[in-house]
Amino acid sequence: MLALLAVAAVVHHCPAASVGPGSLHRGGTAGATCILAAFQNGCRASEYTLSAFGVDTEHSLTFRVGRASGRCTVAVSETFRVVPQPPHQGRRYACLRVRRTAADIVADRCTPRATVSLTKLGTT
Repeated sequence: MLALLAVAAVVHHCPAASVGPGSLHRGGTAGATCILAAFQNGCRASEYTLSAFGVDTEHSLTFRVGRASGRCTVAVSETFRVVPQPPHQGRRYACLRVRRTAADIVADRCTPRATVSLTKLGTT
């Protein structure tokens, strides 16, 4: 139990980002940039959540940087919720790379096959 608590305490929490309702945007790209840096600079255990909100909906992607089988990976998990129901688990990905493109920061080389945006929801 103590070992688990010690591991949980060292995860860096990158700033979250959210979109909505409407045209409201919060957080910018600081969290995505934080995950990119964590991945590229020694595979620092980090977590970041990107969310979109509607009138009665919430769609989120959570990105977690960590080591699996000796490699730096990004675990991506999706949730979707219609208020007041509990969240439903969506897709999950295990990605081997995070990189900056001309217009975005993405996780790619994923299983199942995908390229997942860290700044825009719905672009896999």
